Amino acid sequence: MFRDRDLFLLGAGALLSAFCLLLPFPFIGKLVAGVVTLVGSMALALLRLGPDRVPLEEWLRRRLRFRFTPRRFVYHRPGWKPPARRTPAPDQAAAPAVSTPRPAPLSALRPLALALPESRIYPLVSLLLGVLGLYFLAWLAHGGAEEIAAVLR
Repeated sequence: MFRDRDLFLLGAGALLSAFCLLLPFPFIGKLVAGVVTLVGSMALALLRLGPDRVPLEEWLRRRLRFRFTPRRFVYHRPGWKPPARRTPAPDQAAAPAVSTPRPAPLSALRPLALALPESRIYPLVSLLLGVLGLYFLAWLAHGGAEEIAAVLR
């Protein structure tokens, strides 16, 4: 169902979102920071990039390795000179320019997917609900019960 990497990221995200309760913010700030941390770790665990749908760190490793390795083939040999340009004869009609498609920039994340089919969604939802339940219990312990009692009166 899950790989070790995905489990590690989900567990670390849940732990970090629980540690967000210790931040010196009001409770709403703690809640927002915790939920953003948890959702971010879930997205990072499920994110697959590239045409062969690899995790983010493998995709980045491939991009950096390609960027920093020297190219094997060089088309300009020593002593090579470009051929002289010929001007077309005036009686020849200019050939229509063929537009070639430009390659996409390197920063484009065109093939992007989440690994939802291979990793069932129910454990993720239960993890999210568990962390939100922890936040609810912390809110109850820090005065939320009195707020509920005041609303129900």
